[in-house]
Amino acid sequence: MQRYLRVLRQRAYALLWGGATVSSLGDGMTFVALVWLVLERGGGAAEVGWLGAAYSAPVIIGGLAGGLVLDRFDPRKVLIADNAIRGLVMASVPIAAALGVLTLPHIFLAAATYGLLYMVSGAGMPTILPRLLSGDELITANAMESISWSIGGLVGPVLAGLLIAVIGAPTVLAFDALSYGVFVACLLGMGPLPALVRSAAGRSALGGTPGVEGDAGPAEGGQVGSAPEVGSGPTDSKPAGRGLGPAVRFILGTPAVLAITLIYMTGNIGEGIFTVFAPIYVRDVLHGDAAVYGVVVSAFTGGALLGAVLVGALGWRWPLGRSIAAAVLAAGLVQGLLIFRPSLMPLVLVLAGIGLCSSCLTAWAQTIRMRLIPPELRGRVFAVLRTLMRGTPPLGSLLAGFLLAGGDITWAVLVATVLNVVPGAIGLVHPALSRAATGEAKSAPAPA
Repeated sequence: MQRYLRVLRQRAYALLWGGATVSSLGDGMTFVALVWLVLERGGGAAEVGWLGAAYSAPVIIGGLAGGLVLDRFDPRKVLIADNAIRGLVMASVPIAAALGVLTLPHIFLAAATYGLLYMVSGAGMPTILPRLLSGDELITANAMESISWSIGGLVGPVLAGLLIAVIGAPTVLAFDALSYGVFVACLLGMGPLPALVRSAAGRSALGGTPGVEGDAGPAEGGQVGSAPEVGSGPTDSKPAGRGLGPAVRFILGTPAVLAITLIYMTGNIGEGIFTVFAPIYVRDVLHGDAAVYGVVVSAFTGGALLGAVLVGALGWRWPLGRSIAAAVLAAGLVQGLLIFRPSLMPLVLVLAGIGLCSSCLTAWAQTIRMRLIPPELRGRVFAVLRTLMRGTPPLGSLLAGFLLAGGDITWAVLVATVLNVVPGAIGLVHPALSRAATGEAKSAPAPA
């Protein structure tokens, strides 16, 4: 707990994390409330499908554009604008419902706005963190980001279901709009971010002068660590440039970042398989209802939350790249136990174990990325990476439909297991995840 207390004593970070956590809880309620509004207005499976597409598909466009904006402007101000816009859009739904003018296109538009701007905060958080914290504090902070997501995913949908029955879906969206307002207030309370110290490539792009971007003066409680602010990726010879090209070149030219991204992308295909596999398993193997399905989904999230808490509290001294590979391999092996068709309680334990093994990946991977990505590229690189990783679960869902078409779960389990075990095993020995490649090897002191 000392590690959590140490980072939370830094006022700027505490406000950032607190606001993001409240907003994540609101996001966890949003989709449930939107689906219920569609059903209340006579929508069926087709309309809910269109809602899901509107909610998720714009992430690809918004994610790439958001990265450009985050590197061009002060990321704190960008997050303020993002949350203010999404809050107003969500607030428009209960207002329209109260006036009796709420329509399905209005609901779809609100969902599409959420998806379009989602990645702004998703990439904005890791863009800001290295300007507030340094060293081992980044591992704890990245674990706390996973905790925020887990809280939203575990508590949000359940809370939304309870509140819809009592106060109605429009009012639930009013709470979501309020959560955006809380995040905006926290971002305003942080004060200006510490000045951005550019890497050698960034200074070259500005004509050889020490580059400073963003507001002047450090935020209260914040500090700038020299190592995180100096990117060690292969950008020393060319200017950072504009557009997404430099971000793509950095990813392809940095073996550790590329390897971790590919591991995530293959693992997320397995996640997409699970989203289809889980309800089929509950219905056909457990012969359960929606309540059982809720327990099954929550088991994974509960394990992930526990793992994120542990990772943030521990002083991890093993190589982070190899640790990522080992965790992915372990998650795949535990996932393989599903082939024995466990009953409900063993199934809950298996899923909690998968979540426990998977939860540490974000904290470790984000820490490696923050060490390697040059400061002037962070917004674009994080946006591209997270957009790529969010793009693969739909592939898994389509693949699961084919694998489960015959009613047998065996092939779905085997494919999902292989998608974790093989990349994990390769990562244990591949040089791309060595200490040197991930920026953990001792080297010459970074420039002041």
